[in-house]
Amino acid sequence: LKSSTSTDYFVNEFRSVVHVDDVMKAIKHFLLKALAENVPSATTRVFNLGGSTRASRYDIALEVANNLKLDSSSANAVNRPETGSGVPSPPDISMNVDKLTNERGIPKMDGLNDIVAMTFK
Repeated sequence: LKSSTSTDYFVNEFRSVVHVDDVMKAIKHFLLKALAENVPSATTRVFNLGGSTRASRYDIALEVANNLKLDSSSANAVNRPETGSGVPSPPDISMNVDKLTNERGIPKMDGLNDIVAMTFK
């Protein structure tokens, strides 16, 4: 984006963007909880750890451009090909993080605009 080189970004592939600070806070929460409660290692619970925003790669590129006040016209919205696009993965691996936010007692994980702002501050 900074060099204005035309770049393709998928609009039909979705992720739950998460900031490393949120990952660290979640890990710390569960470590402290396990130590305080002396939780047996056999106790297993599954949580989705992602951000609260479902975003395409194109959405991310536009948010970065907006945050850095860059011209986003070099970002091309394209569809991910059905086959031959590298490692096979589902097009939508966004996550519902309600269970995690309830467990931690927080209103939400940071959204895309928060993550980009924190990353480039």
